Amino acid sequence: MPGMTLRDSNFAGSQFNNANLSGGKFDRSNLSGTQFHRAFLARVEGTNVNMAEASFRDATLSEANLTGSNLTKSDLRRADLSRATFLDSDFTDADLTSANGSSVNFTGSQFHNARFDHMNLHGANLDDAVFHGVKFGNAVVLDASMVGADISNADLSMVQGLKQAQLDVACGNANTILPMGLSVSYCESAMMDSHSEIDHAALSPQMYRAAKRLDKAIGDVEKLLQGVDANDRNMRRQLQGIHADLISSRRAIEAQ
Repeated sequence: MPGMTLRDSNFAGSQFNNANLSGGKFDRSNLSGTQFHRAFLARVEGTNVNMAEASFRDATLSEANLTGSNLTKSDLRRADLSRATFLDSDFTDADLTSANGSSVNFTGSQFHNARFDHMNLHGANLDDAVFHGVKFGNAVVLDASMVGADISNADLSMVQGLKQAQLDVACGNANTILPMGLSVSYCESAMMDSHSEIDHAALSPQMYRAAKRLDKAIGDVEKLLQGVDANDRNMRRQLQGIHADLISSRRAIEAQ
């Protein structure tokens, strides 16, 4: 069914497994819960498409253009998204494990708590995208653009190809986990990790005292940050780096 037009249609819960829908038009259609296992969807187009909880496992969406679409809780495991465009789309809780996202354009999209394990994002455009709580696993982010990307609470500790230059134009928070030697500035909207809310009762007396000292140091740095002018980026970045290191040290103590 190449070139099939599904504009303003309701195919919620339908099955298009192994179908050829290449070049199709999906504008404003309801495809929630629809199955596209191993389907061929190259160069499909659509705006405001509802694909929540749809399954694109092993499907081909190369060069697709789906702007402002809803892909929350969608299954994109092993899908081919190469050179596709997903501007301002919602991938909250989506599973993109082992997907091919080389040169994909995710500008402005939301990925709250999505999974990126083993995903290929080589050369991808991640500008202004939000990755709160995303587990990147060992995803490849070589040459990916991350201008304005928000990686607060995300785990990038095992990613491949990540460089400091990419992080210099992104932002995160104290709970962003990065590979050793890399750092990221805090987003303006990032909330500080409150040291006063941590309970160290389960620690040994020695570790308890160490954790409490870290609590005080964290609190002192937070007070300093509050007094630094927003335009003094160098000082803010240095203090944020110290704050993140202290949080990481306390997290290590709590894990023992």
